[in-house]
Amino acid sequence: MKLLTTALLIIATLATAHADDRKRHESKRHESHNYIIERQQAGLVQGPPTSRLIIGKREIDIYPDGSMYEKNNFVGFNKR
Repeated sequence: MKLLTTALLIIATLATAHADDRKRHESKRHESHNYIIERQQAGLVQGPPTSRLIIGKREIDIYPDGSMYEKNNFVGFNKR
């Protein structure tokens, strides 16, 4: 009986030691970016965007100088 209890304790210890909290790792992988601040720090633009164009899942920021960015990608100029 004592041998069986010891074996079960060892198995339980090994099983829980191998377990991992996946939510903790997933949150680090899907860290949200603030692309507006990244563009300002890189010197690509000055100030916040004046408008945002949403087409489906795409979010395009339009700045006062007419430049348009989707995330950190330049997509063109607005001809207003």
